[in-house]
Amino acid sequence: MSAARSQTASTLLLDEHFEAGDDRFVDEVLASEAGRKLKALAPRWYADRRPFARRALLRYIDDGCDRPHHRGLVKVLYKLAEQAGDDEIVGRFMVAFDRLVRRKLVKVTRYDWVTRTSSDEPCLVSDTGVPVSLPKGDVESPRFSMRTRHYLRRRAFRYFRRLGRRDAARYGRAIRAALALYRDEHLDRPERLLDAWGLLHALYWGSPALDRLPRGVRLAEGAALAELEPAPIYPEAWQGAFDEVLDLVTAARSRTVRAFAVGLLERDHAAELRGLPLARVRALLESPHDEVQTFAAGLLRQVPGLGSLPIADWLSLLQTENAAALAFLCEAVVEHVSPARLSLAECVDLARARAAPVAELGLRWARTKPVETAADLDTIARLATAVAPRVREEAVAWLIEVLGRSPHGRAEHVRDLLDSRHEDVRARALELFEADARFRDDTGLWAALAETPHADARAFLIRHLAARKAAFSPEALRHVWAAALLAVHGGARDKRAVVRQIADRVVARPGEADALLPLLGVALRSVRAPERRAALGALARAAFRAPALRDAIARRLPELRLFEGEDAA
Repeated sequence: MSAARSQTASTLLLDEHFEAGDDRFVDEVLASEAGRKLKALAPRWYADRRPFARRALLRYIDDGCDRPHHRGLVKVLYKLAEQAGDDEIVGRFMVAFDRLVRRKLVKVTRYDWVTRTSSDEPCLVSDTGVPVSLPKGDVESPRFSMRTRHYLRRRAFRYFRRLGRRDAARYGRAIRAALALYRDEHLDRPERLLDAWGLLHALYWGSPALDRLPRGVRLAEGAALAELEPAPIYPEAWQGAFDEVLDLVTAARSRTVRAFAVGLLERDHAAELRGLPLARVRALLESPHDEVQTFAAGLLRQVPGLGSLPIADWLSLLQTENAAALAFLCEAVVEHVSPARLSLAECVDLARARAAPVAELGLRWARTKPVETAADLDTIARLATAVAPRVREEAVAWLIEVLGRSPHGRAEHVRDLLDSRHEDVRARALELFEADARFRDDTGLWAALAETPHADARAFLIRHLAARKAAFSPEALRHVWAAALLAVHGGARDKRAVVRQIADRVVARPGEADALLPLLGVALRSVRAPERRAALGALARAAFRAPALRDAIARRLPELRLFEGEDAA
């Protein structure tokens, strides 16, 4: 009873949404399994001239035409479109029908009676979940039989084949519009491409690599899909259509169609490609598809007047992330652009590009520029943030060299390098810090180093802390020691040094004992017994001399009973 109510409600919503021009109509159609109602709706739907009805029809066909109990609706809509000579709708049906057959590639064992050996051979088999045929007069089965699926895809392409005989120009326009609708997810496996009857015939009708059989297309003996080259039915429909084919390169939603269009252009329209203006080449370079970017990069060499292209345009072109396209682009830049046309800042921007070929070019050109002023040094300091690892390594080595000899080198430059998120950059900065007296004796740098979040820089600081402790406030020292003790990974040598340094600080400045002794208690638990004994011995000797320190130890480290004959906590 509930099912009947649900079906009635759905039927009422179908009529209501259709009359109101509500876009939810399509959702109700897709969800409905009222086959007779849907079939009866087809003539009224197709005849409706409202933009809403057309839009809904296109969306419904794009869904794939394989919903349960939609057989009658699909057949009637297709026949009406075919009778009306509706190229757009039939093209949509062709794309949908090409997805109705889904064979699977399996391995089948063959036995050779002559050689008495077995071998596994690839074979395409039909979907066993779809019946081969339906009983005559069957109107209740929910989906098309396999025989009907084969028939529908042949019939849709037959419409275009007949159209091409009568009017090649109209066929060309109609077939290109349909080809743009195939999607990569429709053709995600080799067998999916072989099952796309209309697509294969439109693109590769004359290809010797294919055997076209009534039950489907298969590869010819010894052939491979990679051997497919453009061989369309009605080649005359593609002649004189350079702009339309070029538009198909950018409009197509499947790699198969894009590759066909590119191959056809390179084979039949080489002269037009040589005269292609830069604006159209740039539009191709901005495509999200790798194969189109690579195609466009190859075209870039042929663009007239490339040598006079503004630097800003070159920099924009080099932002593409396609590796193959970048190789072509870098070659074109080297050929047509003199480094003298770029400023030092522009070269540095190139060196910081994500793509290694571009970054290498930018660094090579940056190193040809003089670095004479403080502003120049600030500019190349940005090289420490280069993304490509090899380029960053070479760039930082150059930067360190320039900083070492430049009179404009400042502590801020070294501090920025020490704060880098890249370990290789910090390592080179620490070498410079230690070797160059200008930076080694800078109190501000040592103080800034106390705030570092990086373990390698902190370990460097601890090693030099005894000699540089005058540069730090008591709070900064406690921060450095606490950070070293909290390090989870490694740091054993650093922690031993921290124990000694804290103990020495308490002995030297008993006034800081209340703040440092809790930290020392943590540190003592982080090291081995010999280091503990050395630190406690120093504390005991100082406590005998300073009663105030003895009282602080009793308050802050009550577990240490230094004066009762016990060695340690």
